[in-house]
Amino acid sequence: MSYYGALGTAVQGISAQAIAIGHISDNVANATTNGYKQVKTSFADMVNNKVLGASEVLDNNRNMGVSAMAGFANRQQGQIIGNSSFTSIAVDGNGFIPVAKATGFNRATGEPTGFEDTVYYTRLGDFRLDNNNRLVNSAGYYLMSAEVDGTTISPFELDDSEIAAVPTTTVNYRANLPANATPGSVFSNGIGIVDSESNDRNFQLLWNKTAANTWTLTINTSDGTPSSFGPINVTFNNGRLDTMTTTDTNLTVSGSGSATVALSVDFGSGAQAITVNLGQFGGTFDPNATSGLSQFGGNIDTLTNLSIDQNGLKGGEFDYVTFDEDGAIVYNYENGRSQIGAQLLLANFPEPDRLDRLDGTVFLETSRSGQVVFGTPGDSDNDAGVGVIRAGALEQSTVDVSEQMTRLIVAQQAYSMNGQVITAADSMLSRAIDMKK
Repeated sequence: MSYYGALGTAVQGISAQAIAIGHISDNVANATTNGYKQVKTSFADMVNNKVLGASEVLDNNRNMGVSAMAGFANRQQGQIIGNSSFTSIAVDGNGFIPVAKATGFNRATGEPTGFEDTVYYTRLGDFRLDNNNRLVNSAGYYLMSAEVDGTTISPFELDDSEIAAVPTTTVNYRANLPANATPGSVFSNGIGIVDSESNDRNFQLLWNKTAANTWTLTINTSDGTPSSFGPINVTFNNGRLDTMTTTDTNLTVSGSGSATVALSVDFGSGAQAITVNLGQFGGTFDPNATSGLSQFGGNIDTLTNLSIDQNGLKGGEFDYVTFDEDGAIVYNYENGRSQIGAQLLLANFPEPDRLDRLDGTVFLETSRSGQVVFGTPGDSDNDAGVGVIRAGALEQSTVDVSEQMTRLIVAQQAYSMNGQVITAADSMLSRAIDMKK
């Protein structure tokens, strides 16, 4: 190897180690950056001006050297830690969160005036709900989502309107009437039902024993029109429901199979149809059933095996938004109700380590990364293999500081040794020049 070749090779070595130290510096600087993926340095030898001789083994390689390349570990999983924010998410798996970049902002409201057509991808999930009902992370990128059961993503915008009321249409009732109660005994119980305006309304069932194995049932809706329905004549045979009849034309009473009472009541906003389920005619006693009537001995002062529920739901104002493990974006309301407002789809790539890196811990698809594939988090039947969402959590940086310090020591030593080679080559060259003189 010539003196000049030695100098050139050592200079390449210094440049390569400088690149490695740059990568280490970048890693250490981002050791606490959530979602950051460390950069490793790969070295490759270089052979220039190769002159082929007679022997393949004894070829004369006049100039050799080294090059340094960044090795991206984008698919490496970072440690997931808990976070107090409802809107923080971490990806446990291979997926990337799709995000959008705003093209501008309204000066008065701060609302984005538009978004770039380019889709960016990130693992930085520290999203917060801004004043414009959008989820934005600390790097300024906006979450993208699909409609429920949809596959096309767009910048997410939360709908914070009230959730509508679901008027009651069904009341399930289960009770055991005391067989040893005396005629004239009266028992009552009821439940609050919901009208179409989200108001609570009274719904009372009143039992009156008229004879052995015979009762009347009256249904009271004091806030509605009519305010009372019945009476319904109810008989039992060997403790089992036998017959139900009524002369009230506002009621429809079944006579076999499922025991039901259908009525329509107006609470001021139109007729509301309600069906009361009372079990089965001739049905056996089942303490776990949602509905059913029986008449067996017991406490003569009260109904037993009692259960009553209804399917109405009150409307309510929006309270906060959360994520499920399957990527469902859930709207939660002050009355305790919730509904899915959108679906987060995660992205994956054939070669995620070949993604292009940009500021803000985001990535871009490239020809070498392969085409993006979207999948639903937690869907084992989906070929995307994107993993699951951990809500109320963040993914930490994949940088191990102690490992970086070890690499730094190695790079420093290699850098120093290349400097020694330059010094030695320069000394030898100077001596050769002096010999010629």
